[in-house]
Amino acid sequence: MTTLGQVAGMAGMVNRVSGSAAASLLGLADPAASRPSHAASIGSRGAALVTSASAAPAGDDAFRSAYRISGNQLVLLDQRVIPEKLEDLVARRGSDVAYYLRLGACRGGAVMAQVAAYGLALTAGERATQPAAARDAELQRTRQALASARPSSRLPVWAMERMESVRAGLDETADGAAVAAALRAEADAIAADVQAGHAAIVAALSETLAGPLDRPLGVLVHGDPGALSGGLVGTAITALRSLRDEGRELRVFVTETRPFMDGARLASWELRHAGIDHKVIPDSAVAWLFERETIDAVLIGAEWIAANGDSGAVIGSRAIALQAAAMAEDAGPARPRVIVCGLSATIDPSTPDGHAIPVELRPARDQAAYLTGLSIRVSDALVPAGDVMPAGTIAALVTERGVLVPPSAPAIAALIGSSEATGPIGPAETAS
Repeated sequence: MTTLGQVAGMAGMVNRVSGSAAASLLGLADPAASRPSHAASIGSRGAALVTSASAAPAGDDAFRSAYRISGNQLVLLDQRVIPEKLEDLVARRGSDVAYYLRLGACRGGAVMAQVAAYGLALTAGERATQPAAARDAELQRTRQALASARPSSRLPVWAMERMESVRAGLDETADGAAVAAALRAEADAIAADVQAGHAAIVAALSETLAGPLDRPLGVLVHGDPGALSGGLVGTAITALRSLRDEGRELRVFVTETRPFMDGARLASWELRHAGIDHKVIPDSAVAWLFERETIDAVLIGAEWIAANGDSGAVIGSRAIALQAAAMAEDAGPARPRVIVCGLSATIDPSTPDGHAIPVELRPARDQAAYLTGLSIRVSDALVPAGDVMPAGTIAALVTERGVLVPPSAPAIAALIGSSEATGPIGPAETAS
């Protein structure tokens, strides 16, 4: 697999080339010769991941991808123990993947969508010799388990919808091997589409963050919008590396992002490997930071976006967005702008507003796991995994199709109704 540094160097090129060329740049192979013929009829595209059967030894400090394919198994990097340890978890079927997702071993909607797709493909391969009725029943159970494993994230649901569309589109006479091959090809396509989409987001976000040039760019990162949550190409953290490589001076702050410590453990680890200096601050110090530092942008990855622009993200996002909006009224041109990054598939037109975005409640262990010496009883814990930022607190939504400034309902409707969009899109403009 490719390191974060290598990917950051090619992100700009990926945004300017065709799908097949983008797949090649990302280390993916053109599937034209091997993809089942039915795929073209349902509009699928993408590529097969180049895989390796060898695993780096656990416990080293080298950057590693969030997952990899090794034969008939999926190897996940356990995000619960980073950075103290680098440990692998092996999944041989979709139910294994669903279990690891529920544990929190893999986080971020984009990477969860990819591993869920591969998990379903593994189940199809494992059940290929079963009678069709039994095989289809198991695939349906597994698909539902994967889609519901992390209910605050939209992208795993999107991935399962794509996988089911492929399965339903197969000829009734297709045998188990053909079903497994078709689902594996679609999983490859989902992975390729996510990576190419993230590369386009990196290019657009880098342009959005271009100014000012007379001083360091002040950035606050909340959560881990990097390669670990993206699968190979991250969004915000990759864009910061791209800006740094272009000579831009950065002043980066990272929230701890309690209770899972996504920022202190994961984002900080990614930034360190990218060679970007940063400071980790308590979540409760964000208002203090806004008062004392010039923060140009707050970068947050989206997990679920409603039709009106309300955006679900990692817990704490709402409080930060509201603080930034309050500061913006008096801060003048140097004000903290909340910039949300996410694939257009994160937008759910059937979710009217933030009140309809599901918020997952996590077990007490997520709250107690990183608090040394403190035991929290299950009955004493209330641990939401995410919350919702009102659309009015978001300055820009950066997707692979374009940048919404701001993410209003008309702009979102135009974006999701277009096949291609570039540049800033205002509320009264079209997305074409």
